[in-house]
Amino acid sequence: MRLSEKKKVALVNVFFAPQAIGGATRVLMDNVDVLLDQYGQDYDLVGFTSDHDFQPPHTVEPYIYRGMRVYRAGIIHRVNMDWHPHDDGMRKVFARFLELEKPDVVHFHCIQRLTASIIEAVRSRGIPYVVTVHDAWWISDFQFLMDASGKVYPNGHPDPFVPVEPPEGISLEESINRRAYLKDLLNNASQVMAVSEAFAHLYAINGVHNVVANRNGISPRVWPPKIPSPSGKIRLAHIGGMSAHKGYHLFKEALHKGRYSNLEALVVDHSKPDGYEARDWWGDVPVTFIGKVPQRSIGSLYARMDVLVAPSIWPESYGLVTREATAAGVWVVASNIGGIGEDIIPDRTGVVISPSVADLQRVFQELDARSEVPAPDRAARDNIRQVKEQVSELVEIYNRVKKEEEKQ
Repeated sequence: MRLSEKKKVALVNVFFAPQAIGGATRVLMDNVDVLLDQYGQDYDLVGFTSDHDFQPPHTVEPYIYRGMRVYRAGIIHRVNMDWHPHDDGMRKVFARFLELEKPDVVHFHCIQRLTASIIEAVRSRGIPYVVTVHDAWWISDFQFLMDASGKVYPNGHPDPFVPVEPPEGISLEESINRRAYLKDLLNNASQVMAVSEAFAHLYAINGVHNVVANRNGISPRVWPPKIPSPSGKIRLAHIGGMSAHKGYHLFKEALHKGRYSNLEALVVDHSKPDGYEARDWWGDVPVTFIGKVPQRSIGSLYARMDVLVAPSIWPESYGLVTREATAAGVWVVASNIGGIGEDIIPDRTGVVISPSVADLQRVFQELDARSEVPAPDRAARDNIRQVKEQVSELVEIYNRVKKEEEKQ
């Protein structure tokens, strides 16, 4: 018999602090901190995650994060390990976790590597569960809707019989079966939540019937003042890394091909360590490359830029950097694909474009001709959604799910 009257919620994600890897984990940890700080009297939280290193498969190491118990399980390391939907060994491990902790609600976030077998353990016990979809893992072989050849699937795969080239070693039959299996798990959830309106729509057109938007928010902070550019030029920044789906090649080509006299560029190279710095020229534009920036220094990074350029060619589910940049006083140029530009107010906080060299060149020419640096207005900056708003909606969903379960 449980001594506490608190509702117990199990939060499940592929990573969990201190192994805070990736944007979805950062979002989850922001949610966790607000839940602990503002709803600790109502909820008992427990976490389940995987180990990023080489813990033996299906072994479990418990630890404490801010007073909450977290169980970290070893995973199977195998080819296409972020693709696989099944791991019966992990299902058994998760079943023991459920028997021990007896959660009222299980909230799944990203579960690649843990696999969807852990949801079967929940369903077999009749425990209500909700799912937050942070990317396209549930509806596509390609987590970011772009295959190995660079082909983008902006609408996912609404028709399972439209030809698709699965990852190497995966048959078309396995691909179709996987999508059908995961979709069934989503449609049997008490609620599916997408982190943007754009991704809620994407999942809906891919046959997920119970999806709503629970839009991400940013964590409150005091943003440092802008550092003036020594050259007086407008500083364009690309900070998403050099991978193709982030549009780095478009950013580089648009600057390299154009003729600009009032622009300079800042590029974050995630393959280089903090403190790294190098310089180059792209045509007439001086470029500064820096290494990966730790989260504690993100405010200082935004202070070094005037315009954030985020021309992603895949449908990003959210785009934390575009929201943070706006709040920090940075003008934003973002892709019209997915959710990355969803919160931009045209001509007040930035511009939304199709991710192409031509559209980027047009915007860069307009910026090059400006006599002053563009900046979002104060009212728009202050209106960026905060994580506490997201969690408030989430708590309403937890309460509703628990009440519906009690009625049955």
